[in-house]
Amino acid sequence: MVTVMMDSRASTNADPPISRVRIDRAQGATFVELFFDLVFVYAITQLTSTMIHDLTWAGVGRGLLVFWLVWWAWTQFTWTLNLADTEHTVVRLLTLAATAVAFFLAQAVPDAFTTAGAWFGIAYAVVRLLGMGVHSWVLSGDEAQTSAFSLFASLSLVGLALVVVGGFVSDLTLWFWLGAVVADLVTVLFAGRGAWSIASGHFAERHGLIVIIALGESLIAAGVATSELARDAQFAVTLVGAVVAACALWWVYFGSLHGRLELALESSSQGGLTQGKFARDVFSLWHAVIVIGVIGVAIGFEEAIAHPDELLETGPALALTVGVGLFVGGLAAAAWRANVRDAVLLRLSLAILVLALTPLATRVAAAVVLWTLAALTIVMVLLEDRRPNRPKALIA
Repeated sequence: MVTVMMDSRASTNADPPISRVRIDRAQGATFVELFFDLVFVYAITQLTSTMIHDLTWAGVGRGLLVFWLVWWAWTQFTWTLNLADTEHTVVRLLTLAATAVAFFLAQAVPDAFTTAGAWFGIAYAVVRLLGMGVHSWVLSGDEAQTSAFSLFASLSLVGLALVVVGGFVSDLTLWFWLGAVVADLVTVLFAGRGAWSIASGHFAERHGLIVIIALGESLIAAGVATSELARDAQFAVTLVGAVVAACALWWVYFGSLHGRLELALESSSQGGLTQGKFARDVFSLWHAVIVIGVIGVAIGFEEAIAHPDELLETGPALALTVGVGLFVGGLAAAAWRANVRDAVLLRLSLAILVLALTPLATRVAAAVVLWTLAALTIVMVLLEDRRPNRPKALIA
């Protein structure tokens, strides 16, 4: 793993001391962070289950809006803990407090636009504010990053206020939360220009782990939803198809690309102010698209396993093909932004091909659709794996 080491220079009268909760050694993802992540994956699972029952344009739009808010709360805390000593007792306690509040957020997801808007909005704001409080503490003594963070925190208050108010006015929740998304995007556009220092190994690992857990949860959700089905040969063939497809998607990301994105993030630190923009674009933004793709795949898996010999309806068919397209296409976009250009073409080609096959997904049996997607993804993996002089995941 490649990790940027923190500045551990002794303080002088001219330089304020670096915060005592800022890590001064290489650090991977810790148990408290994984515990925190699991609650957010539960929120994503809740969202998946809700969207399955409302695969209309309006239902999908509301689902994506809720996803953005869930994702934004998670990814902000990932930035917060990136330079923090997560073995420090107070940092652990504050992260566990945020985990507890995030559980209320996750519980409110199915009814966020109806009876639980206030619960969702308040929990969201508390998680974000806890994250900003810890982040400010971690960066104390670092004038350059404190300046960038202060701008981010100040602008973020607009989005937070819109989410909280929107939770209390059910008739206007959609519009308030749309405004919050716009405010968030404006915030990162301006705040991303500041001087941010990122521990590349830890940051890439956290985003990789959320993708792994989400992929695993997509299979778990499908398995739970179809647990009462007869376990016959057809069920087995379809289930194996879903597992093979999920494993192939895992390989598309973790076969080599994840490590190369990490290396590119580390290299971006040599560009002065570019590392914050790089981390924002490749991980905070494009990984959101990747996880949205996983949600679509999970919806498609559940419907295909439940009715393997039937034709998929338009909603689940779109969820499955567009989900795979977003997952692979999001990886292609992240690779392009990271200047890992040789990883783009195959992924972009697969995404376009899968999307082009969407009409076919409603005309053949669901099991055939699953195996077709799995086969196409495996072909992409094999082509990349057999490419001469294929770049390795990490360079020693």
